[in-house]
Amino acid sequence: MLQRQLQQDRSGCGLACVAMLAGIGYAQARTLARALDIGPKPYRHRVGAGVRSAPDGYFTDARQLRRMLRVLGLAAGAERTVSDWRECDGDGIVAINHDPSNDRWHWDVHLRDAGSACVLDPNARVRSERRTDFGRMRPVRFIPVSGARR
Repeated sequence: MLQRQLQQDRSGCGLACVAMLAGIGYAQARTLARALDIGPKPYRHRVGAGVRSAPDGYFTDARQLRRMLRVLGLAAGAERTVSDWRECDGDGIVAINHDPSNDRWHWDVHLRDAGSACVLDPNARVRSERRTDFGRMRPVRFIPVSGARR
């Protein structure tokens, strides 16, 4: 059974999703990301009147996640835009709650069984192991993944 992994970095949600689907630890996913030259990347944020850069931002995109999954022996399909949970028709990684002001989103793992679906959210502030409160999450992108370590 897939186990929820919590992200250990501020922007490590994509790494945690790869770790969950591959059945590895977060530290292993982070090591793989660095070996593939995926982060950490500096991110910029406003502080008072100026802008400051800070390290440790992974900010992964679908191409990077698909590459990591391939290296780990999982088949990841093409990323596609979705606007409703019904369009997430299998297991995969889903981008939710897009913030257009900084073009950022949050990656979660989407699992679909015969009659039900749930989300494994790597954010430590989320208390539940498996989320089904789909009305609170707005899907925007979906990467189908087959061969997940269920």
